[in-house]
Amino acid sequence: MMYRDQLVRSVRVASAVTAVAIGLMTCAAVSTAQENVGDCNGDGAVTVDELITGVNIALDSLPLSNCPQFDVNTDGQVTIDELIQGVNLALAGTSQQFAFVIATDFQTGSFGTVALDDTRAVTPVNSSRLINGDAVARTYGGLVYILNRFGADNLQILDPAHDFATTLQCSTGAGSNPNDIAFVSSTKAYVALFADAKVLIVNPSARTDCSDFVLGHIDLSAYADSDGIPDMNQLAVVGDQLFVSLQRLTNFVPTMPGALVVIDTVTDQVVKPIELAGKNPFGQTKGLTMFDGELLIGEVGVFGMNDGGIEQINPDSGISDGFVMTEAELGGDVTDFVFVSAELGYAILSKLDFTNALVAFDPSTRTVTHTLIGSGNLADIELDPHGNLFVADRNASKPGIRIFRASDGVELTASPLDLGLPPFDIVFIP
Repeated sequence: MMYRDQLVRSVRVASAVTAVAIGLMTCAAVSTAQENVGDCNGDGAVTVDELITGVNIALDSLPLSNCPQFDVNTDGQVTIDELIQGVNLALAGTSQQFAFVIATDFQTGSFGTVALDDTRAVTPVNSSRLINGDAVARTYGGLVYILNRFGADNLQILDPAHDFATTLQCSTGAGSNPNDIAFVSSTKAYVALFADAKVLIVNPSARTDCSDFVLGHIDLSAYADSDGIPDMNQLAVVGDQLFVSLQRLTNFVPTMPGALVVIDTVTDQVVKPIELAGKNPFGQTKGLTMFDGELLIGEVGVFGMNDGGIEQINPDSGISDGFVMTEAELGGDVTDFVFVSAELGYAILSKLDFTNALVAFDPSTRTVTHTLIGSGNLADIELDPHGNLFVADRNASKPGIRIFRASDGVELTASPLDLGLPPFDIVFIP
């Protein structure tokens, strides 16, 4: 569970990161950072959370496997020089970042952008930027990866440096419904196929004819329910292990507890399954969440019943700490969430009347502290590198992106930022 000493440790680590940053900015000369130092999740940017992870590794509070990208010289440890390189990248990327937003009415799909600086300049959707009406985005190495889901069944890669030109688009198999992608490197990644029993192993740097795109499959049918399909949803690569969440549904209703399957990314063999405390691990728009070295998984169970919550799993041991927050404590089915600290999180809840609420909660006391949006149509919530919450509000009368200050929940947008179509999924790229 989340404990107060975790927060204290995080504050100490944050202070150490600040000291490194101040040292960096006051130095007369600083070594140039390698391209991906400290970029733990491969999204092309280094965040404060990733710097905190690096300091924790340097202090031996976390294993190197949590972010091997800090170990530039591959000597098995993280030094102050390597931390400085990470800080250098974080400082260099701060002014360039923006939100990439998939916007859709589930018939027409497109995307736009929102600047993260004070202008919050919006580039709306347009007819030259069409994607599937049901799609989600991920980022890695400065590129945007679009999973065109139901009815399209392909992975599409966009290059922000060239006006989001499509550099590759390859099929994941007819009727496969790809839901998530997680990366080992620029040449190896895994795709969760919701409508198939096999995890797809792919080459994100494949030739344009896709002849070397599919590298292999990993069969998870042994972990399915009675219909033979495990209903893969979310992924995360942690160190040399891949975690795959299984919803295990029949006719879209969970028939048994949800599960995580752990796969060795070196051998591509299943290590073990982990049975979850609740049913139906569900992430509408994002992959599995890592916070403070732990995996956090939202489990909705049966919609309309308070039988799920947010569960915490130790990725090293595979042991569950149980629910950090239950749906009964939150007040509805949790469809998305972010953790800001050990004492502050935000969740989108699905209510009995089929509307959504956005609430703030304290995991240390397991209480909801206040409600930011009492009733709406909310699809996604993400924490940007500046400490602000981006919320995809699909309100029928005025859809758009709403931004809140994460520290206190104060809304920073006077009205939703219009992208031309209702927003659905948000990621951040430099």
